Amino acid sequence: MSELKVEKKDKNHVEIIFVGEDIAFVHAIRDIVSEEEEVEFAAVKQEHIEIGDPILIVKTKKGDPVTIISKAAGKLSKQAADLAKSL
Repeated sequence: MSELKVEKKDKNHVEIIFVGEDIAFVHAIRDIVSEEEEVEFAAVKQEHIEIGDPILIVKTKKGDPVTIISKAAGKLSKQAADLAKSL
């Protein structure tokens, strides 16, 4: 895992920069986060495909967005482990 930088954070909004990470990984987390009922908005942005780091943006109706992202990362990790076992 690369370095994470919290760009913005308040009660229901967070923007996290995934330094040196591939955008596909961040999209996978966004997809899982988007499934949560508490999430109002989840997106990934990157200034340019060849430069800049992907940023995950999450806004919630209620609940801490960082906790939701953390749970999503755990779920993604489990999915990857299950895939590795099936190979």
